[in-house]
Amino acid sequence: MLLSEILSHPYSSRYYLERYVNDGSPSGFSTKYTTRPNTSPFELNPWFHPYICYAPKASFKEYGNIPQIDFELSTKENNWIIVHPDMVENPFFKNEAFHIEQTKELKVLPTASGRTVQILEKFNEDYIKLHYVGILGRISRELPYYKAMAGPEISSLISTAIQSKILDKKISILPETGARVLINNENKEWGMIWRENIPFGLSKEKYKYLFPSFSLFSMDRLNNHHYPLLKQIIDHYEYNPEEYLLETILFPLIKSYFSLIEKLGLQAELNSQNLMLAFDENFHNCSFVLRDLESIDKDITLMKSLNLNFKSECYPYKCIEESQYNYQIKHSFMYDFKLGESILEPLINILQTYYKITKESLQLKIKQHASEYIKKLPETFFPKDKWYGFDKVLVDQSKSERPYLIYNNPKFR
Repeated sequence: MLLSEILSHPYSSRYYLERYVNDGSPSGFSTKYTTRPNTSPFELNPWFHPYICYAPKASFKEYGNIPQIDFELSTKENNWIIVHPDMVENPFFKNEAFHIEQTKELKVLPTASGRTVQILEKFNEDYIKLHYVGILGRISRELPYYKAMAGPEISSLISTAIQSKILDKKISILPETGARVLINNENKEWGMIWRENIPFGLSKEKYKYLFPSFSLFSMDRLNNHHYPLLKQIIDHYEYNPEEYLLETILFPLIKSYFSLIEKLGLQAELNSQNLMLAFDENFHNCSFVLRDLESIDKDITLMKSLNLNFKSECYPYKCIEESQYNYQIKHSFMYDFKLGESILEPLINILQTYYKITKESLQLKIKQHASEYIKKLPETFFPKDKWYGFDKVLVDQSKSERPYLIYNNPKFR
């Protein structure tokens, strides 16, 4: 995509960037395991109608708040749940008390994740994260109650911290206001999460452009002759490439990442899909918008040391503690692998490719900057002289072990 198109259409270009200026996960599974073609974010269908399942109110569990939508068969009790079209034949819905049909009242757009959709034209164009049985990327994407409520729970915690000005001022979130879960006769659960479209903690006056971080370095799938967006920005505004990347984007990003750890004991999964970037009109100032908050790790040990009175209702889901064998591993995995390999590495590769600035020199400067924040953490927070990533294989979620690979000499700390 050309920068000129984004400058002319700052909001609508976000739809295109989300779907097509997207290299996918470094694992290589993003396009291998995705939704069916008519609902895939990588195909050309502009939108689709989701399905809706109506059921007795007693069949639902709810956490937080989901907007009231007056569907044809709904009641004021919110007796409905949105269902992805790929899932309508699932045996879960073979229940005499359930009625499922395609709704014409909502048009939705698939986002990069496939199972999260954005409502078009209504409800501030908010998002709905949908239950999906089957592999998307490299894991299955079901939303039972304990998973569905995790995002809204963390959303509330971070929102309070933003209001209290505890966190770095560049952090904001797409709030997850509520979760709803339908339970069938076999006591199986089927959930959804409501996510708002307007960032909380970031005033509209402070940004004009908002898009996923992967769009900054990815190639346009439909126009692969276009330069990566980062290069276009640097060239258009005649910014110094190294200074722009480090001072405007990466150093503030690292500060924000460690702010969540230091102040709240939260370790964000900042892969390039979960992190959105917000820029002012000249792409000079950058802020960070977190989405998919369910994936954030809650460091219970660190929270206790910070005297935070927080008890997760979905414990032990996404909770890590010092007694666990992978406590240090998880810290490395989120920083070195998720943030490092998904965002930091591809961005510095752009500077090496187009401006002949060696990535080793950039890695060293990032290490030096990150050390300011790492030295404030317990000495045992990260594993010494090594870092952990994932092998490029599917993840077997039935096992507690994960396909970790061990590397020497961390790139970014």
